[in-house]
Amino acid sequence: MQSNNPILTRVETYSDLSQPMTVQGAIQKSILLTLIAAAVGLSLFVYCLLSMNVSLAYGAALVGAIGGFVLALVTTFKPNTARTLAIPYALFEGAFLGGISMIFQMKYPGVPVKALLATFITTLVMFGLYRAGIIRATEKFKSVIISASIAIGLVFIVQFIMSLAFSSSIPYVFENNWLGIGFAAFVAIIASLSLILDFDLIESAAAQQAPKAMEWLCGIALLATLVWMYFSFLRLLGFLGSDD
Repeated sequence: MQSNNPILTRVETYSDLSQPMTVQGAIQKSILLTLIAAAVGLSLFVYCLLSMNVSLAYGAALVGAIGGFVLALVTTFKPNTARTLAIPYALFEGAFLGGISMIFQMKYPGVPVKALLATFITTLVMFGLYRAGIIRATEKFKSVIISASIAIGLVFIVQFIMSLAFSSSIPYVFENNWLGIGFAAFVAIIASLSLILDFDLIESAAAQQAPKAMEWLCGIALLATLVWMYFSFLRLLGFLGSDD
């Protein structure tokens, strides 16, 4: 049982007949963490927008991204910490969402709202396709999505290192041209399809009677995927709506 989400790739579940996780419990945890992240993100976005505090937005996005990544790594290697770190993780993700939304709002007005709508609609569509059995998390499907996700992650890591160390960027891939738009669209598609693997993971873990704490880990995983989707749509819609 695997997910392309890095939070869950190293997790091995085992049966807990005394207090097993449930699909409903995982969904409740996911909704709670998503609401916390959304509330923090919206509050920060509104404050930065009203005060035009762009520096705070950049700082929040950076701290949120790094903090969320660190906590994700911790829960990956130590799944039993998910119950304790889930809410702090949601707070970091909220800081990232609020900051990055403000940054894109300044550069591409209106794009955050469009990206939010695209994320919501896509999530509903993916869930519908999964429940209807139209898209199944087969081993081949998992392999393709996981491989693509790893490749995308490596590209972003290289880009992050280049921007910090050399104040440069990977040629064309992160620019507003046909290659940049194509790459942004590819990332958005892979991020959206990642939900299928996470939906499958929740059902599989519940069927195997995984420990109750796994519900929090599933909540972290789904929130991570949703944030990735939103960020992917921000980039794609920003490119498409730019006059540059």
